[in-house]
Amino acid sequence: YKSSDRTALTSWLRSVAGHRLLTREEEVELAKRIEAGDTTARDELVQANLRLVISIAVRYQGNKVPLEDLIQEGNIGLIKAAGKFDYRKGFKFSTYAIWWIKQSIMRTLDNFARSIRLPAYVVAKMNKFDATHANLCQELQREPTRAEIAEALDLTIQQVEEILAFNADTISMDLPLGDDRSRSAATLGDLIEDPASSSEDGEIEKIITHDLVEQFLSKLSEREQQVLKMRYGLDDGERKTLREIGDALDVTRERIRQLEIYAISQLSNLYNEMGEFRAEYTADKTAA
Repeated sequence: YKSSDRTALTSWLRSVAGHRLLTREEEVELAKRIEAGDTTARDELVQANLRLVISIAVRYQGNKVPLEDLIQEGNIGLIKAAGKFDYRKGFKFSTYAIWWIKQSIMRTLDNFARSIRLPAYVVAKMNKFDATHANLCQELQREPTRAEIAEALDLTIQQVEEILAFNADTISMDLPLGDDRSRSAATLGDLIEDPASSSEDGEIEKIITHDLVEQFLSKLSEREQQVLKMRYGLDDGERKTLREIGDALDVTRERIRQLEIYAISQLSNLYNEMGEFRAEYTADKTAA
């Protein structure tokens, strides 16, 4: 950084530290106002969580991308999370936002890396795609479909998909997979894992993953929680057999199997409603 850049960044970091953390009730109230179209509420929610962006961005230093740029991209992810947050799911905003922040930062890192490893003409195509995608997002106030991107670029859908193949690691995780433009449409993020998640085991990821697991389990009965925790070693890392769990809980092996199947079914239903978190859980399962 130049001296002036460092001074500006330091000043901004100090201002961020001045924002107090929100209570769960305050988050819900802001989320309701955002849902009603209140942009001031969105700004309040974003400002109160800027320190989360910083805590994530600093962990990606050393990749030849300035910290200021990483923070700026993380802020974009945070703003996106604020607009998409559904307080009805019962999750804390920070738990939800971290995924979007990481995606934005990883996009920047990959954009930098690909400019080195790919031919210039390919990079030019991808940059044009990214610019068009960003413009359409702003114009439509939603993610454009592949057909809309193709029309804007005067390309066929197949040509757009070829660009996406090069761009696979950095395209938006909520790009609709089909031409369904509704908010509930299946997205790319529903089907693939976050490439960063499986390679990171830092404290933030551990805390967030544990928090997510606990919130998912809280939807189950106490007995169902016991079965899953023992079956998959969620408390102590030691997985137990159906017979061992049955003996410990004084029920039959078959009853434990039934409880396990039912509990997993319940979690699966909730999991499917939370498509944005699928990458986190897929990566966690793979790493395990």
